[in-house]
Amino acid sequence: MPRMRSVGLVAAAVGALLFGGASAAGAGSYNGSCESAGGEICLYRNYEFAGGLYDTVYSKTNYDGSTYYGTSTLIDNTLSSAKNMDMVNNVGFYAGKNYTGTLEYLPAGLWLRSGDDTASSHCFSSNAYCPS
Repeated sequence: MPRMRSVGLVAAAVGALLFGGASAAGAGSYNGSCESAGGEICLYRNYEFAGGLYDTVYSKTNYDGSTYYGTSTLIDNTLSSAKNMDMVNNVGFYAGKNYTGTLEYLPAGLWLRSGDDTASSHCFSSNAYCPS
C-alpha cells in the first residue's frame, strides 16, 4: 500500500509541474503584456515597440481576423516591429499566408523593426510544420 501511495504522489507532482507550467505559459498569450516567460512572440503596430500589441505563444498560419490587443486594428500587413521573447526558438515571419514568401527570421531573444509592414504569418522554429 505505501508503494501505491508514493506512485500516486509522484504522478500528482509530475502532473502539477506539466500542467502548471503549460497553463503559466498559455496564460501569457493575448493578455496585452509582452512577457519573457513562456516563449512569447510580441507583435507591434509601430516601430517603438509600443501602441498596438499582439502577444502569443503559438505559430500563426495567417493573421486574418487577428487584432492588436484591445483594438479593432487587424495585424495582417500592419506589423512594424516584433520581439521574440522565446530564448530558444527562432521565429520566421512570412509575407504570405500559410508560411509562404519568407520575409525575415527573428533569432531567439531579439527584437526586429520591419520597414515594410508586410507580414501575414509567423512560425516558431520548433514547429515541425514550418518551412525551413
